[in-house]
Amino acid sequence: MKPGELIYFLLIGVIVLAVILVIWLVLRKRKKWAVVLSSVLVIGYAGYFFYYPTLQVNTHAERYEQVVNYLAENYPDKEFTISPKDYEEGYTVGTFQVNNIETPMIGVILRVDKEGQVTQTATWENRGYPKQQELWREIEFTYGGYTLDKEKVEIAKQDEWIDGELTAFALTIDDMPAIALFSYSNEGYGLLELQQGAREEFVFIEKRSYIFIYIDERYQGEILTFQLKNGEDYTVNADQNKGKLIVERNNFIYK
Repeated sequence: MKPGELIYFLLIGVIVLAVILVIWLVLRKRKKWAVVLSSVLVIGYAGYFFYYPTLQVNTHAERYEQVVNYLAENYPDKEFTISPKDYEEGYTVGTFQVNNIETPMIGVILRVDKEGQVTQTATWENRGYPKQQELWREIEFTYGGYTLDKEKVEIAKQDEWIDGELTAFALTIDDMPAIALFSYSNEGYGLLELQQGAREEFVFIEKRSYIFIYIDERYQGEILTFQLKNGEDYTVNADQNKGKLIVERNNFIYK
């Protein structure tokens, strides 16, 4: 049993003991009745204790069927993996890891309560520690928050730039240009910033003395001019740099 379940039975045991003490105080002159009632309480407590694991298994199986029906009713065109089907030690009864078979590395935690209500309580991922060049794939999980209702985001890497722990990717997200900046080391990694532009347009980020620019391949103009945070205009030959990640620092272009 889990520590929480042991505490649960400990509390019940304390209550049973307290009730037995009250019975003996009330029926101190009728010891036979006190013994009978006390025995009933002790036997009932012991029976519940030993039956509890079976109750957990049966309850979990019932709630598994409820979550299967919930998914079939709400997502009839999708196929899911649900685990654990059978109750396993260490899991919470009625809690399941669920993922669309098209996204086996990411999914959600669904909880079925006593009333049969199904709710999403968390998300999970099982990607392992990514390579620096593959960091952009993390956006599929984090972009807009992951739920079963969310359609799979179409993300494609167009270009990349790495300088030590700083990593930049030029992407298309649902056919729109984007730039994602990550920090990466053996101790950890994280998304620093994500900017997405309009379809057939451009996007840029100013970070850590760098300017990152990505121009959609379908951009119509030959020259691109935009304003930086300091108010200065920046101009780039769009015709020559479409579909490429431009990285500028101290007026020197790395690419």
